[in-house]
Amino acid sequence: MRQFAVLLFLSFSMAAYAQQGPCDTDGHHQFDFWVGEWAVYKTGTDTLVGHNTVRRILGGCVIEENWAGSTGFEGKSLNTYNPRDSTWNQVWADQSGATYHFTGRREGDSMKLRGATISRKGEPVQFTLDFHYAPQKDTVRQVWQVSKDEGAHWQVIFDGEYRRR
Repeated sequence: MRQFAVLLFLSFSMAAYAQQGPCDTDGHHQFDFWVGEWAVYKTGTDTLVGHNTVRRILGGCVIEENWAGSTGFEGKSLNTYNPRDSTWNQVWADQSGATYHFTGRREGDSMKLRGATISRKGEPVQFTLDFHYAPQKDTVRQVWQVSKDEGAHWQVIFDGEYRRR
């Protein structure tokens, strides 16, 4: 009888795990505030700069971004959570041929990602990509900055407010 009880417990445990899925954890849901259909405006204005569709794919294990700028510029990102070190990782690619790799963590209502690359001129470039969620307004402010002098000076290259469509 005891073996039967153990087998029954194990079968229920396995069924619960299978229903939950490998990416249905609190950590995997830290970036859910960004998932949705968005109209994106230059922060502090009503100037539309683009649209973004952000959705969970691959069983909820990946967040896919599909950016369409109002000038015709397009880009995509794939975002994944690594439970081993509690980091989020993003790979951004766009029609200019640029690819950027970011890594970071959620801090409060913000997702803070960082990265580095080498410019086409062979110069080191650092960058930050911060998503600030305002739960009371259900908006997200995204600020992307670059530094070409090892972080001594930063230049904002994108500052947009996401509003749900």
